[in-house]
Amino acid sequence: MSQIQQIKEASDIVALIGEKVSLTKSGTYYKGLCPFHNEKTPSFFVSEQMQRFQCFGCGAGGDVFEFLMRYDNMSFYEVLQSLAERAGISLRHEFKTQEDEQRESLLGCLELAKEYYHYLLTKHQVGEKAREYLKQRGVTSQSIKLFGLGYALPRWDGLIRYLHQKKKFSLSTLEQAGLITHKTGGNYYDRLRHRIIFPLRNHRGQVVGFSGRLLDPNAKEAKYINSPETVLYHKSKMLFGLSELRRQLVTAGAAVVTEGEFDVISSVQAEVNNVVAIKGSALTVDHAQLLKRVANTIILALDADAAGIEATKRALSVLKPFDLELKVVPMLEGKDPDDWARANPKEWRQAVKRPISAYQFLIDSSLNSHDLSSAQGKKQVIKELAPILWQIESAVEREFYLKNLATSLQTTFALLSSDIRHFAEKSQSGKRGTPEQEETPVGAAQPVVPEQFERYLAFLLLRSKPSAVSERLQQLSEIELEWVVIKALVKAYLDNPNVGEISQLSKKLPDDLQQELMKVFVDKNFMLVLETGKEASEWQKTVEFVGQQLSARRRRALAAEIAQLETQPELSPTEQKKLNRLMAELAQNS
Repeated sequence: MSQIQQIKEASDIVALIGEKVSLTKSGTYYKGLCPFHNEKTPSFFVSEQMQRFQCFGCGAGGDVFEFLMRYDNMSFYEVLQSLAERAGISLRHEFKTQEDEQRESLLGCLELAKEYYHYLLTKHQVGEKAREYLKQRGVTSQSIKLFGLGYALPRWDGLIRYLHQKKKFSLSTLEQAGLITHKTGGNYYDRLRHRIIFPLRNHRGQVVGFSGRLLDPNAKEAKYINSPETVLYHKSKMLFGLSELRRQLVTAGAAVVTEGEFDVISSVQAEVNNVVAIKGSALTVDHAQLLKRVANTIILALDADAAGIEATKRALSVLKPFDLELKVVPMLEGKDPDDWARANPKEWRQAVKRPISAYQFLIDSSLNSHDLSSAQGKKQVIKELAPILWQIESAVEREFYLKNLATSLQTTFALLSSDIRHFAEKSQSGKRGTPEQEETPVGAAQPVVPEQFERYLAFLLLRSKPSAVSERLQQLSEIELEWVVIKALVKAYLDNPNVGEISQLSKKLPDDLQQELMKVFVDKNFMLVLETGKEASEWQKTVEFVGQQLSARRRRALAAEIAQLETQPELSPTEQKKLNRLMAELAQNS
């Protein structure tokens, strides 16, 4: 056991935090008001079993080291010294765990990759074409430096030669960092080639992955390629620009959320500096937790299409628990923030300063999508907006939107209110499902997303009796799980099959994955199962349900690939071989 771990285990997080925060015991955990943000209702949880804390208001969380580093603004070594003195341990040296060494190696590898890409773009003659491309897009040298942009060679082994052959990083480390990949039984090759490179940093400013934008418009490849999910990189937590523009975001108190790296860069060049980009159009809970630290208003600037509208609806639900106000910049048809900011910077600045509420945006979008001269068109508007408007907690605010909508639909406020309530309740009733569907696990109270059920399995596993842990982990090892945390937990078990306590097993995981487990451990929705006394039956139902869901997803993916190949008039030998393999796998999974 390292001295760091020894000091950590000698430090009772409940006692230590209890000296600084008023904690009240509630079941198997303690709760109180978060010391890192203003709140009236306790959302700050401390677990004695997990020896971790988590705030569901601002997103702060971690172990005893992380708490003191945040609370007292101490360095890690200062915290280590303080806790060693408190525990009566003579601190000899700062040791790193194997996981720390691995993460440090990955971070060092990624940082060198960033420098390598940046050098090729800014200093080397091979980056001339990339420099010209960025120049044509109006990207300045200041932006290239601020965001650390780079260029990847067209070679299959450019990065491998630099990091593996010259810097002596192992191919395994490069693969774990998401920098290289390989075909089954084949050689390794660079994941990103002949692309503009965008370093992706976490909220601490560490490079954890990359995004590559294709340079050759004629290449038959995806326009953008991102790092795969790794120990360090998680798409759902990535906000491009958060690290580089954190000060401007805090000053503005509002974060403009876009979909792409060029949206951020062009906005900054148009003097809109409080901007970040998500990977795709889905704003996640993890995004909300990060944004809560720097802003109290979120301004969506997503594509003006159906996906953008759906993303706004989802964002309303995601941000609601965080007390973040949601506004929208209505985008010009056919334009994204990058286009708008480059074409008319002044107009873009004005648009960002005058966003409309998310509710008004969704009302306008619905009104513009239907024929208001027909009864059916008006009914469709009401059906679409009912579940959205009915969730507004403030009666005064809800009345404001309903009165304006009633005017647009040329009806009375009373009639519209009645219809809105009717369709909203009908929508909620529909979500409860049929009697057969109600046999799904308690965890299914949330939207049917495989990760949510895998999180529920992790919760049940953490609450398992010691005698049941090994058997349940063995069951999970037979399922092709997708959530990175539970996969890591199962792997830790297979590597350490004699560990009886799940809390001890969880300590084998990297710190960020341990924190994800902490969030699951104190999930209020999942805790409902403890009140039913049906923990054992819930486990069995959920294991079977997740297995079925993941198998069904794989079958759908196989069927889609097969259908795509069958649409081609003639298949090459390689494509025919792939088709045969896919059909065989589909038959095996049916």
